[in-house]
Amino acid sequence: MKAYRILSVLSVLVIASLLLTACPQPTPQVIEVPKEVVVEKKVVETVEVVKEVPVEKIVKETVVVTPTPLPEEVFIFGRGGDSVQLDPAVVTDGESFRVTGQILEPLFQYEDGGTRPIPALATGYEASPDGREWTIFLRPGVWFHDGTPFNAEAVKLNFERQWKTDHPLHFPEQVYEYWEYMFNGFDEDCLITSIDVVDDLTLRITLREPLAPLLANLAMDMFAISSPAALEKYGPDYGTPAVGAVGTGPFKFVEWVEDDHITVEANKDYWGGPPTIDKIIWRVIPDDSARYLALKAGEIHAMEQAGIEDIRDCEADPNCYIQATGLNTAYLAFNYHIKEFQDPRVREAVFHAIDRHALKDAFYGEYGEVASTFLHPSMWGRPKLEDWTYDPDLSRQLLAEAGFPDGLKEVTNLDTGEVRPLKFYYMPVTRFYYPSPKEIGEAMAADLAKAGIVTELVLEGDWPTYLAARREGRLYGLYMLGWGGDNGDPDNFLNYFFGGLSRPGQIKEPDPREGYYANQKVAELLYQAATEPDQAKRAPLYEEVERLLHEDRARLWVMHNNTPRLFNARVTGFVVQPVGADKYERVVIKD
Repeated sequence: MKAYRILSVLSVLVIASLLLTACPQPTPQVIEVPKEVVVEKKVVETVEVVKEVPVEKIVKETVVVTPTPLPEEVFIFGRGGDSVQLDPAVVTDGESFRVTGQILEPLFQYEDGGTRPIPALATGYEASPDGREWTIFLRPGVWFHDGTPFNAEAVKLNFERQWKTDHPLHFPEQVYEYWEYMFNGFDEDCLITSIDVVDDLTLRITLREPLAPLLANLAMDMFAISSPAALEKYGPDYGTPAVGAVGTGPFKFVEWVEDDHITVEANKDYWGGPPTIDKIIWRVIPDDSARYLALKAGEIHAMEQAGIEDIRDCEADPNCYIQATGLNTAYLAFNYHIKEFQDPRVREAVFHAIDRHALKDAFYGEYGEVASTFLHPSMWGRPKLEDWTYDPDLSRQLLAEAGFPDGLKEVTNLDTGEVRPLKFYYMPVTRFYYPSPKEIGEAMAADLAKAGIVTELVLEGDWPTYLAARREGRLYGLYMLGWGGDNGDPDNFLNYFFGGLSRPGQIKEPDPREGYYANQKVAELLYQAATEPDQAKRAPLYEEVERLLHEDRARLWVMHNNTPRLFNARVTGFVVQPVGADKYERVVIKD
């Protein structure tokens, strides 16, 4: 009888385990075409075991080997304030878009490190010669996180729920601020006259007039596409902490604990390939110094909005590095329903009272640049203007000419008739254009006092409360705010704030959202610029708008900030974008 070697089941298990341990893990890749869906399965091996028995016989036994799960790769980002809402259609703040930009996607996106629109959920487009008809071709094989398909009907519903005030998903308790100003209004006022589904993957948008920044607008986070099924299911609760958001992006919503953290997880079936990290957690750490200490301690991997001393410490630390970019402007605004602010001499007195170069040195360092215009220095359509000088004596002189020889201490509220101390509202959260808002507000107030303008510093609630008060025109006094460019086009800065006309000859009404400021000529020029397809003809129109705002002493442009993001040296692959739509899906955390 021939001898057989006995191989026990235990030996097979050991060998199988060693083979699994030695097998290298594949490196995730980002691809540009729809990917196959890979479903994880248990590994089943069939092993032949030979045993010595009276009768020669081969017995087959099945061994089930379950791979040991790898530890999750979690990327933690520290920030100064919480998101307001995760429905991008109804918010305006960067902390909300920081999260929604990973969950939802627009038709187009911006190239890495720039503002040129490139395909995202769209694969391309065709425009008619007159610029009024745009045919957009959509990406096939894309699914929302809830398992419903992405198609032209989904895009149409997302746009029409913002555009049409009688749409069943256009809720009166919500504000669609971006739509109103980027597309010049709602209903018949809107420059869009129709959105038609040509077929499942083709959409046609028809305009009343050409809209020069249309593609740039369609790449903005606030026009990202949500799941119609989720919008219909949750109604006005969509985007709230209990619901989150449902899109097609590289990450899926997991949870939102207000004022603490938001968590998303990798979308393994993402059309662009699975992300290199399993989860992102955005942690709210309001204090700048505490946030930096958390980075140093390894509690977070990255952060934004650091104090100047912490930035310098990071620059000197081999375990820390900085990436900086930005397209933003910090400003100081007036509420024009304060009687005294209707006098341009009083407004100019405020301008000359504040030492912005000292603010730069104290709070921004080499990353800041004192602003002379609203448009960022890198943008076209920006004129060269002589900036306001720091001159407290001139401030006092201007106040005296305006009837305040002893300075300005009390002001008149035209809505209530009350005469009260002048309020100075500082922002309740750190933002990329104001890295230390309370301290900057205190420094501004001290400068104003030296020039005879006495203010009362006011904290107007949390970030959502502050933004609501600004939108409704209830910040009666001076108030701090700023703007981060969304698409790189001057229209996104200037028309959003000072334009918004839907047709020639329309009267520009004072807007509570902008402190009741209105300039008819400015608004008319901005409408002309938005509907002119030729950039060479648009640029001088924006230059004239900036000159008119300067002459009108409309606002004090304070600072541009090349915003630093601070990273643990183990982190690679994070893509910093000038428009704020940073990309997380290629992040790697080295051991």
